[in-house]
Amino acid sequence: MWLSPSSSYVVRHLTAVGCAVALAQLVLSRGTGALPLVPQHGLMSNVVRIQDPSARLAGGWTSKSGEQFEIKHADEMVEMTFSGPSPTARKGKISGNFDGAVFAGAYEATEGRNTDRGVVRFLLKPDGTLEGSWRSLVNNRQGNWSLSKK
Repeated sequence: MWLSPSSSYVVRHLTAVGCAVALAQLVLSRGTGALPLVPQHGLMSNVVRIQDPSARLAGGWTSKSGEQFEIKHADEMVEMTFSGPSPTARKGKISGNFDGAVFAGAYEATEGRNTDRGVVRFLLKPDGTLEGSWRSLVNNRQGNWSLSKK
């Protein structure tokens, strides 16, 4: 009895098994146990790296919504404190690593009696702004930040 070809689960798994078998035969037929490395000429020619290991984020920054950020930067480690535009707004601390292009870290924030924890990721754009997003690991909320240096 043949399975219906419309069964996507079966088709996906049979395709994966077939690829694995073909790959195993290729490796074993070469005798060396390694796949041939074929240079991909031109594949990376359009990639422009904007990563700048000398880039520094230290100083004051402001978000489009009025939040204030103060950043301390030492080597790859970055520490940020932030506070909202009003005394009762969210405030917190972000810690993470910056490689010259991407800052990735974790935050802890308070708003009133509520404490939130989550992750952030920023990209240093060529125009000098930081664009990124945050995602709460406590309440599943998320949002975006766009920061400009003061």
